[in-house]
Amino acid sequence: MSLKLKVNLFFTMLLLVSLLASTGVLISNARHSVQNEVEDTMNSAARLITLTLADQPLTRDLGINEQMHEMVKALSEIRSLHILMFDSQGLLFEGQPDENIESEPPKWFVDVLFPKVTPLSKRFGNGHMVIYAAPMQEISERWLDIRSILALGLVIFVFVSIFLYWGVDWFLRPLQRLLQALSGFERGDLHLRLPNFTLAEMNQISHTFNRMGQALELSTAENQRLAMLVRQSGDAILSLDHAGNITFCNSTAERLFASQTPILKGESLAHLGFANHYKQISHILENCESTENMETVLVRPDGSQVDLLLSTVPLSDNEDRVIGLICTLRDITELKQAEAARNQLRETRLLAKHMDEAQEAERRHLARELHDELGQCLTAIKTDAVLIRNRTETTEPRVFNSAQAIIDTASHIYDVVHNMITRLRPSPLDDLGLVPTLEQCIASWQSRETTINFQLDVNGTLNNLNEIMNMTVFRVVQEAITNAVRHADASEIKVKVSAEQGSEDDKLIIDIQDNGKGMVVKDFHSDVDFGLLGMRERAQSLGGKFELNSEPGAGVRILITIPLGADKTL
Repeated sequence: MSLKLKVNLFFTMLLLVSLLASTGVLISNARHSVQNEVEDTMNSAARLITLTLADQPLTRDLGINEQMHEMVKALSEIRSLHILMFDSQGLLFEGQPDENIESEPPKWFVDVLFPKVTPLSKRFGNGHMVIYAAPMQEISERWLDIRSILALGLVIFVFVSIFLYWGVDWFLRPLQRLLQALSGFERGDLHLRLPNFTLAEMNQISHTFNRMGQALELSTAENQRLAMLVRQSGDAILSLDHAGNITFCNSTAERLFASQTPILKGESLAHLGFANHYKQISHILENCESTENMETVLVRPDGSQVDLLLSTVPLSDNEDRVIGLICTLRDITELKQAEAARNQLRETRLLAKHMDEAQEAERRHLARELHDELGQCLTAIKTDAVLIRNRTETTEPRVFNSAQAIIDTASHIYDVVHNMITRLRPSPLDDLGLVPTLEQCIASWQSRETTINFQLDVNGTLNNLNEIMNMTVFRVVQEAITNAVRHADASEIKVKVSAEQGSEDDKLIIDIQDNGKGMVVKDFHSDVDFGLLGMRERAQSLGGKFELNSEPGAGVRILITIPLGADKTL
């Protein structure tokens, strides 16, 4: 049964009880009124008759008797009394009430209102009279009055019932909206809101409900985001009780411990394969201690190991009582492998750098030896051959020709050695610096490749670079030009070397471009292009960046950026 029906039934029953109680009061008052009126009427009629007979005694004389009979008859009709007059001989005459009643009341009403009055008997002179109550006229009048009042009460009852039905419906309408909103909340429609109501109390409830709904919606959205983060987190997240047993876990945790147990909930975390740090982990879990990024190892049944970072935070309730732990486990196996690979790469680069330095030192030593030893020997041989040639020019033609051949051979060997020395170690780099060496290198290539236009653009201060930086720039430019001449079919090669200083990050930029046929840029390792690999390794060994940009038909551009002073920090 709905609240609306209950309220309507309650008020209807209350009105009905009120109507019945009012009817009972009316009937009770009417009964007392009839009782009192009948008694008063009987006493008044008896007094009037007594006073009338005091002047003239009751006789059977026709004139007097007729006059008294008319008076008794009139009193009986007017007062609704049944009056009997007796003399010494018996019944003299009687008066009966008027039997014409306007409305016949129901029997139950007559039974309720009919007064219990003892007939009034009174003697006078030689006779007496008896008066009986006949209150049907009074009862009929009371019935008409009460019936009218009941009809009016019934109309009022119906009207009030209709008004109460409408009023209860109007009053409960906000509650129906409230119930609909609560049902929507139960279904998950937390965006539902209540409108403003006319009643101040209901309007206050509406505002309170809306604030609660907004807070609940925000809290639910936040909880959903947190739940999504927990579900989609790459870290294993577990909730533990005081004993260290798992009460909640996300999918990452299930995958992490899949080989240990098919069901994680209820398992003790410390017994899931943390043999190396079992005591320490057990102590943390038993005491609900907080720890951060503790490195540990998970040993799986197949013997494989997973490197983990373990973090724990105490879990508290609303009263700040510790009820467990929140534990996160991060798999750092790949991270440690990557760190090991980075360390190995760094060591490899340091080794490569050391080998380059050793190679350059060996080249410098070989170039010096070739210049000092072989060059002097060739000069001595050539000098002796010139003396022999000059002395035998006219006297011994054979010796002359042999001496000339020795001179030519010595000159050729000298040129070859000179080229070898230049390739091993460009002497201007030590004597003149980087810029003249680059200019000489470009001029040498221009003299050999006349169909290609070589351009060199140098910006900034390059004379204060040390030997490692100078050699890196020279080798990169040398290798890039060699590749362009051999493979690019270019008609123009531009080399730009600039030093940008005065800013927060001073750097050296090497930009080499050609307008050749270009190429499809692929991975260096798949192409096994050792020239490009060498340039990239030289740049990265000094903390720089290597960029290769090219497309078929669009030429090749090599851009290398090296921090100034990087050679001092590595």
